[in-house]
Amino acid sequence: MAECTIKDNDGYFQIINFNLEADDFHDIFQKIEDALLVKKQDLLFSLATVGVLYSSHLAMLVRIHQLMHKNNLRFVISDISAEIKNLLQITQLDSIFSTYETVDDFKNSLKQIANEKSQPQTDFEWQITKTDKDVANVTCKGNMFAGEQLGKLQESVSDFYSIVFDFSNLQSMDSASIAFLDRFASNHSISVAGANEELIEQFRQKLIYGKMKLL
Repeated sequence: MAECTIKDNDGYFQIINFNLEADDFHDIFQKIEDALLVKKQDLLFSLATVGVLYSSHLAMLVRIHQLMHKNNLRFVISDISAEIKNLLQITQLDSIFSTYETVDDFKNSLKQIANEKSQPQTDFEWQITKTDKDVANVTCKGNMFAGEQLGKLQESVSDFYSIVFDFSNLQSMDSASIAFLDRFASNHSISVAGANEELIEQFRQKLIYGKMKLL
């Protein structure tokens, strides 16, 4: 059975002292569940010392992701080698895992999310610029929440096949606006530019990351 420690880093948990050579990974799932009973926060796993991943490792990582996703939390992987990054791309797991180049990059993202949440929220505003009859550029600002403005936006872009959203000045989205993107991505070509880390993570958690093109 794989031994490991779930360390509380005051803002996120981190998996340390984990032996990937073990035959049984059951212990890690129980330890994660026990930790989440005490505190709800994201979980980080650094692969800095890992050279290769096998199918059993991928299955374990997917199960950890599912466990965290069930609790509306992130499972974050950092320090990924070029070989492992290529493996995640081939298996398309890069579309569901949250990945960062280094642990410091992840910690900086937490600070950025905290700063964004502390900023005063503004109402949702949008503007459409048509490039041709089939393509619309949509600039969004503020907080995309369910309501009159989101309804008007849906009506305004429904006739376009290709829609490019500029989220550079978008602070947040609720579940209704994520569902709107999901529906349109199933029947339209959707591109998103300027989305912040928190929005990109929402796309991953709602499993629409792979349906859109991120610019």
